[in-house]
Amino acid sequence: MINEIVMADGFLDLITVKSEEVKSAIESVTFVVVILMVVITAVKTKMSIAAILMSAIVGGIVLWLVNGGINVTSELARDEFDSAPAIVNTQTVL
Repeated sequence: MINEIVMADGFLDLITVKSEEVKSAIESVTFVVVILMVVITAVKTKMSIAAILMSAIVGGIVLWLVNGGINVTSELARDEFDSAPAIVNTQTVL
């Protein structure tokens, strides 16, 4: 019974380590693809500043999303709304 628990613990640790490695690899590949996208856009548009800026902005958004930007934003919003004081409405009836 003890060996099964140790093996399960080792397996879960292995899965956690491998998933972190995959996450890191995906982030690295995404970064390289975004850089290539900006360079290709610059070459295709003959160094048009507007096109380069737009592709860089889109690339930045993609990198932000891949790195967990949605989770960060939702956590910030949740913290902000949870810490807000309660709103009390009062009405005066004449």
